[in-house]
Amino acid sequence: MKKYFLSMTILAIVVSMSSCGGSSSSFDNDMTNYANVNCKFQLLSSKDQSDENVKKELGVLRQELFDLGNKMAEKYNKGTIEWNAKGKKIMEDIMAKCK
Repeated sequence: MKKYFLSMTILAIVVSMSSCGGSSSSFDNDMTNYANVNCKFQLLSSKDQSDENVKKELGVLRQELFDLGNKMAEKYNKGTIEWNAKGKKIMEDIMAKCK
C-alpha cells in the first residue's frame, strides 16, 4: 500500500511538473521540501500501523504532500522536459538517502 501511494505521489508530481515554470532556485527548494516530506511519510509508513499516533501523523503528512503537490502544480504552470528531469533527479537523490 505504501509503495503504491509513494509511486502515485511521485508520478503525480512528475506529471504536474510537466508544466513547470518559474525560477530554478525556487523550484529546487520546493521540490526538495516535497521530497523531504515524502521521505518522512515513507519512514513513518514502516512503523506500526496500529499505533494511533502513527496513523494521525501519516494523515497529516499525506495531506501535506497533497497540498504541496497542488501548490507546485499551480506555481510551475509552464514547463519543459528539463524541469521534469530536474524534479525527478531531486526526488530520487533525496529518497535514496531516506533511511
